[in-house]
Amino acid sequence: MIPSKLPECPWQKVATDLFDWKGQEFVLVVDYFSRYCEIGVLRKSTSQEVISHLKAIFARHGIPETVISDNGPQYSSAEFSKFGQEWGFTHVTSSPKYPQSNGEAERTVQTIKILLTKAEDPHEALLAYRATPLENGFSPAELCMGRRLRTTLPTIPSKLIPQWPELAKLRETEEKIKSKQVVQYNQRHAAKELSDLLPGD
Repeated sequence: MIPSKLPECPWQKVATDLFDWKGQEFVLVVDYFSRYCEIGVLRKSTSQEVISHLKAIFARHGIPETVISDNGPQYSSAEFSKFGQEWGFTHVTSSPKYPQSNGEAERTVQTIKILLTKAEDPHEALLAYRATPLENGFSPAELCMGRRLRTTLPTIPSKLIPQWPELAKLRETEEKIKSKQVVQYNQRHAAKELSDLLPGD
């Protein structure tokens, strides 16, 4: 497992994926820096429909430098390639033989599905995801917007005043988390270091 490097800022690098929930198809976009995500309901499973949602999301958060997706027809079309060129982002697709390379989006999809299943209101589920602290101690909203979100839970007003996390400490914490994840992944998959090849091997 090779951990991804934390981007320099929010919405510099994002991942996108499609998922089905209760017979309805959705498009998801997640920011690598903050893990803040956006989802949209697809009326049609077409490149044009996906592009329309991505444009709306990028209009809110800014155009990312890199967009990562799988090789699904909505993302591998000439129309999506043209969209990337016109909007000025690099489109990177995951390997068909190794779909886990779009793991950030896939992990977020699973998390969102669990929240949607438990919640009566899908919007409240999204709010809960965005407001809940990650393993690094900050919520996606704090990392994306520099502030906590007001939810249905009682909150001290002063806690809602914008205050950006100290990036140096955030990066240090993220590195420790990723190193721990690599160790756990390698243990689960029994990954071993390759020995040096000798002449004739």
